[in-house]
Amino acid sequence: MNAAAPAASLWRHADFRRYWGGQAVTVAGFGITTIGISVIAVVDLHASTMHVALIAVAGKLPPLLLSLHAGVLADRYRKRPIIISCDVLCAVTLTSIPLAQLVAEITLGQLYAVALLVSAFQVIGSNASISYLPILLRGEQLKEGNSKLGATNSLADLAGNNLGGLLVTALGAARAIALDALSYLICAFCLLRIRHREPEPAPRPAGTSQWTEIREGLDYTLKAPLVRSIVLSNATTSFALAASSALWSLYLLRELDWSPAVLGIVMGAGGVGGFLGAVLWRPLERRWGAGPVMLTALALNPAAQIPLLIVGPGATGQIAIGAGMLIQTCAAVAHGGLQRSVRQELCPDHLQGRAQATGAWLAFGLRPLAALLAGAFGTLVGLRPTLSAITCLLCAPFVILWCSPVRVLHTAGARAPDAVRGAA
Repeated sequence: MNAAAPAASLWRHADFRRYWGGQAVTVAGFGITTIGISVIAVVDLHASTMHVALIAVAGKLPPLLLSLHAGVLADRYRKRPIIISCDVLCAVTLTSIPLAQLVAEITLGQLYAVALLVSAFQVIGSNASISYLPILLRGEQLKEGNSKLGATNSLADLAGNNLGGLLVTALGAARAIALDALSYLICAFCLLRIRHREPEPAPRPAGTSQWTEIREGLDYTLKAPLVRSIVLSNATTSFALAASSALWSLYLLRELDWSPAVLGIVMGAGGVGGFLGAVLWRPLERRWGAGPVMLTALALNPAAQIPLLIVGPGATGQIAIGAGMLIQTCAAVAHGGLQRSVRQELCPDHLQGRAQATGAWLAFGLRPLAALLAGAFGTLVGLRPTLSAITCLLCAPFVILWCSPVRVLHTAGARAPDAVRGAA
């Protein structure tokens, strides 16, 4: 195994290159389907607002319902076959859309089902994928791998969204979605070519139920002081950003009178910021330590949202908000990549899947509620006061980490024994 190689040689790690390439292709492809399904629903099927909302709900339910069970699955069985199976199932599910257009017609019911199933397979596959990386890489290479994945995924996401609009226009929505189905098959092929032999998971005691194993993951996550503080700060950040993103577009288009073209350009700054955050967090962590970098990133989150609250219409405001979005996304991706690496290094191997799943469940499970509450408060008190309250809420994750052992964390490996003892 190449895990013992120095971090500088990571691009020579053939198995990581295959893993990395497969992930990049699927991230880019996801933007195509997101746009394609929206176009089919709104333009082709003339869906109502409620129907469009139900498609979105169908895609957001699986993280809430399946994340914890996905963690158990990833710890019970070898992870690579799970990822490959989910990629193939996503491809088959998406292929049903161009096939339906070819032999009959696409229906709203089919779009609900596709959104639900693809999201479900992604929840299971992505959890196994995240917990598989520590099997391929260890120590500094694990951090470097997370950094490279974050940078590539930010660019792939930006390219996928832009490419998605072009492909949907040029080929039609259904044919464009067929290309996303192909991207999942490419990812499965890349993973099949990985040569590293993944060890069999440790056998479970006879009669152990899924709920018992889920509770083990929850206990580890919530009883280890360092891990608990990181996961709770992540959940709070995710809740606040989900609430903010639910109102951003409406506020900018209605209150600040932006055009859709300007909105698209400024929102693209997020992709650039994500790339910078993924590239910068490793050298910053080596210079200042993991804790100070995570705290600085969380402090930048609310500060970067201030231009949204104080500027008015016009080019100056657009530049200020774009700069704020770039900084906020840069900080979010830097914090995300670093905290994931820290948690992966701290976590015992037999709990990797459940620990990642618990963090994802806490972070993503409340996003639909956050969007709903943002819409309700925005309707009752107005968009600007609601966004101001959300900006104040973005200060809470910083406070959570500041009052935790993360404040003095410099290297994950040095603190791993303490964290594990805290979980016992």
